[in-house]
Amino acid sequence: MPEERDINVNLRTNLIEINPDKQEATFQNLDKPEEKTVTEFSMLHVTPPMATPETLSKNKDITNETGFVNVKRDTLQHVRYPNIFAIGDCSSSPNSKTAAAAAAQSEIIYENMRSVMQGKPLTYAYDGYASCPLVTGYDKCILAEFDYDLNPLETFPFSQDREMYSMYFLKKNVMPPIYWHLMMNGYWNGPATFRKVMHFEFNDKKQKIHT
Repeated sequence: MPEERDINVNLRTNLIEINPDKQEATFQNLDKPEEKTVTEFSMLHVTPPMATPETLSKNKDITNETGFVNVKRDTLQHVRYPNIFAIGDCSSSPNSKTAAAAAAQSEIIYENMRSVMQGKPLTYAYDGYASCPLVTGYDKCILAEFDYDLNPLETFPFSQDREMYSMYFLKKNVMPPIYWHLMMNGYWNGPATFRKVMHFEFNDKKQKIHT
């Protein structure tokens, strides 16, 4: 799609300076930090570096060197304190930080917290599931779903690697009610069950927990 729309994709670059008067942005090559490129812009949309609140980042007992709660990537349990778990953006788990990821993590944490309180071994593992609806037009969307290793983890029994109106419909009309009325009230932990049904995966296999 970038080729079709004449979009230049630049990877491994970091925005380090903006000159609003000249409408110029300076980027640094992450592989060669001494290389810098100045690019003119008419509109600039920037995602800033992510960080946790100071209440977490300054608490070195529970966070890692980057300020995120230091948890195991599969159980989401703290590496030192078994009664601490982390979910969503504050977690050190190396998944894409999306609402879909937090929903999937909620079931893992719920079940594993129950196990801790009952003195049982943890049996639920998070596979890194995340989802990002990429709206590419007024009525088109690519629904990207993937795991820790960026392998497709798609809900529907067909390839979702293209623009579709059906995915736009989901993004516009279905996902907001799911978020506000189900997920925010604890009734939605992601599409894993629907995925199993649509892919005829009726065995109750669980992700392997690394110890």
